[in-house]
Formats: sequence, structure tokens, C-alpha cells
Amino acid sequence: MKTCRSALFLATLFAAPLFLSSCTGNWLVGKWELDKEQTISAMEQAAAPDSEAGPGGNLLKDIVGGLQKGLSRVLLTQFEGVQLEFTATEARRVRNGVGEAQGYEIIEKPSPNTYLVKTDDGSIVTWTKTPGGVRLKLGGEADTWVYFKPVE
Repeated sequence: MKTCRSALFLATLFAAPLFLSSCTGNWLVGKWELDKEQTISAMEQAAAPDSEAGPGGNLLKDIVGGLQKGLSRVLLTQFEGVQLEFTATEARRVRNGVGEAQGYEIIEKPSPNTYLVKTDDGSIVTWTKTPGGVRLKLGGEADTWVYFKPVE
């Protein structure tokens, strides 16, 4: 009888986060991997020169755009080969079978497709739901997004 109770307790313990995440509608819950093609495409669009720039303005814009694109690609390498997994309360980051986990909470929902997320280390980041997955906004003056697709 005691083993039945233990098994029931363990089943309830593991099912509760799944049930709670579905009740709250947290679309961030799941496993995600880098969508490199979409991320690079978005970075290239953001760095595209503006046709309305005045004389000499295109050169400066090209230089700034090139620096931004290069820096963004360097930042992108931190997500290559990484699998992100979100539960209802924890975010895990795993690369080559080694990883780390930390708690998180959704502190604001500016829209149904946008979450402001605060992690245990005090970082606050923006996650947005996209048609093909989710995207993370990198810090900085420019809107640089890293796209993730569901793990198959």
C-alpha cells in the first residue's frame, strides 16, 4: 500500500508542473533550439542600408551596419548547439549534455505574445511568440532578436 502511495505522490509531483503550465497558458514551456537561418535573415534586414541617407551617409551607415552584423553574429555563437528547455518555473540551457538551470518568473505580459521574464540572477529579458517558435531580444540600443524553433 505504501508503494502505491509513493508512486501516486511521484506521479502527482511530476504532473503538477505540466498541468499548471497548461492552465496558465505559458507558451514558453517546451524545448527550443536556435533557428540560425531566421536569426541571420532578421539581422541582415536590420543592418540593410537606408536608401534615404544623404551623401556620405551611406558609408557611415554601412560601417555601423557591418559592425552591428558582425557583433550580432559573435553573440549568436553563444546559442549554437544549445537547447533551451522551459518548465513552468525553471529555464535550462544544455550544450553537449552539459548545462545549467535557474528559476524564472514572468513579471509582465505586455501582449498575449510577449513576456518579460526575470531569472533568479536578476536578469530581465523579453521573449516573443512567433509563428514558427519564439524569439529572445538581446540587450542594446538596436532591436536584435535571436529566433528559436521547437526541438523535434
